[in-house]
Amino acid sequence: MKPAPPLNGLGKTPGKQPKEPRKTGRPKSMDAVSRERILATAARLFSERGYSGTTVRDVAGAAGITAGSLFHHFPSKEQMLVEMLREASLTLCVGAEAVVANTPRPEHRLLALIRNELECLAGDKTKYHVAVLISEWRSVPVSAKPELKMLRRRYYAVWIDVLDQCHARGALRASPDAVLKIIHGANRGPDIPFRGKTAYSNEQFAAILVSLVLTEPLDI
Repeated sequence: MKPAPPLNGLGKTPGKQPKEPRKTGRPKSMDAVSRERILATAARLFSERGYSGTTVRDVAGAAGITAGSLFHHFPSKEQMLVEMLREASLTLCVGAEAVVANTPRPEHRLLALIRNELECLAGDKTKYHVAVLISEWRSVPVSAKPELKMLRRRYYAVWIDVLDQCHARGALRASPDAVLKIIHGANRGPDIPFRGKTAYSNEQFAAILVSLVLTEPLDI
């Protein structure tokens, strides 16, 4: 009888390959969908159906993943809401502060602020986030409201400062508070998320608004 071939270091006979180590980690389908895509999908659904009318399964299905995979990115529907509102608030704040810093005259700063808000309200990447920020404030968990309120105060502080400057120059037709309400009421009308389908571009609508609240025509 021939002696058995010697075992190799892995305890297997020569010629046989060791099994590949078992793969661990998240499934590929989970990695293929980014947090940004999930958040964008959730923002669109929250805007169209309402926060309470949208389930985690709805978001997962629209994003092309399972509900279980979604929970690896966001622990709850509330967390998705908070993150999209934080993102929308920061986008508004940073944009407003940037256009004011780069515009010399108060009247032109006001026009720049109107344009920035319209772009955020109607832009493809931001419109649903900002729409949810406006419509779903009551759904925000109590623990997240202090941060979001701070960002809201930061945003409005830019507007108030510019409007006060315009008022000091005698450039406003009404008080700063009234002008702020007029502009935001017009900007945030029900057709804003679909402004691309309306008769006016963002530039045209901003020019109309600023002409209504200023005492003198603005050289644009």
